[in-house]
Amino acid sequence: MHRGYNGLQALCRFALAASGADLMVAFEADIKGSAIPLSSAPITISQTFQLPSAYLDALDWTDGMPRDIDDIRLPSAILSALGRPARRLLFIPTPVAGAPRSGIILLWGANSPPECDCPFRRGIISSIPLLTDTFGQMLEGRRSARQQRLIQDRFSDLFETVPAAIVVLDGDGRTGLINERAAALLDVAAGRHESSALAMPMRELRRRCRNHEELDTTFQAVIGKVDYESKTLWDLGDRQFAVDTHPVHGDGQKGRIWLFSDVTAQQKVAADLRSLALSDALTGIANRRHFEESARIAIETARATGKPLALLMIDIDHFKSINDSYGHPAGDEVLKVVASRCSAALREDDLIARLGGEEFVVLLPATDAGEATMIAERLRAAIANGAISAGAAAIDVRASIGGSLLAGSIDMLDMLLDRADAALYRAKREGRNRVMFESGDIGQA
Repeated sequence: MHRGYNGLQALCRFALAASGADLMVAFEADIKGSAIPLSSAPITISQTFQLPSAYLDALDWTDGMPRDIDDIRLPSAILSALGRPARRLLFIPTPVAGAPRSGIILLWGANSPPECDCPFRRGIISSIPLLTDTFGQMLEGRRSARQQRLIQDRFSDLFETVPAAIVVLDGDGRTGLINERAAALLDVAAGRHESSALAMPMRELRRRCRNHEELDTTFQAVIGKVDYESKTLWDLGDRQFAVDTHPVHGDGQKGRIWLFSDVTAQQKVAADLRSLALSDALTGIANRRHFEESARIAIETARATGKPLALLMIDIDHFKSINDSYGHPAGDEVLKVVASRCSAALREDDLIARLGGEEFVVLLPATDAGEATMIAERLRAAIANGAISAGAAAIDVRASIGGSLLAGSIDMLDMLLDRADAALYRAKREGRNRVMFESGDIGQA
């Protein structure tokens, strides 16, 4: 229990015994008369009460002597604690900051044993108001302690209810405090710890991140700095956290707070939106936008490294006839299966995209003419590998492929596409179901 509370309680009991009163109550009350009991004897009063308007404040208590109750109204909580009607009362005003109607009440009940009406007892009672400053200081201390506990309780509530894992390091750099969410994340107990006991779990959490190398670089740059602030994303694979850290200066210069906000759902939504923006809605492979962005980067990389690069254009033969004969749903199924078969036949770094309609494009980084030829033939064979089921129909599908190779420092994506498209046109013109590059016929079924 707080020492200020013990001191106030002891002083109240002393005044009660010295005065011969039956009840003593020390309370704080604001300007509106809302009162909170801080100490009472011999019975504990915990219920708050309301001081009547024009209450004790209007009376003159400077003589320090009790007076008969007469028309003075007392709160029912006090009368209930006394247990019988009140006969006499002494009020010691002890106004404190924020609670100007605070004070101490001593009550003598009716039918109490006769008081000692000797000069000694009268002298003691009249001297009690001399303790006004002491009572005031203790009331102020008790009020401050209660407000501090209230602040601490509110902080604890906030600390645990904020939807984030929180790690707070004290200004001395030696101790830290973590909430339940941080405890679960770091696999340590919630509450106060030595800072050194938190450092290892924090580092281990960072090591588990998929992007730990990037995070290491970020935090290596601020080693030794006390005022740095940072906002980073910690990617743990199944969960992602937006981590905000900044200094908290108080007692000492090493105070810091870490907020780990779970952004897994937001990251998934963002990833899904990015995927939708870069994927073909029907087939799930890359769309034109994704292809063009990736192709420009691949061309720049090829120029910088001196490695070759090839591009293939794929067009399904007689696709209009498929739509006309079997319907557009069957045509959509053919497009999805062709995309799937081509994706399975490509290497990890290759990229296939749907440009529109029945036309696909394939980007082959670090691929020369010989490799491009083999990949194109593999794609043509994969597309024709078995009839495609669409409802009750079994549809045989073939495709023509045209290819081009990156040549020279001025070659642009549009040039590669135009040359591959021209090769594709020749493949169509010369019988379809074949591969043709800029240099001529490569192969056919």
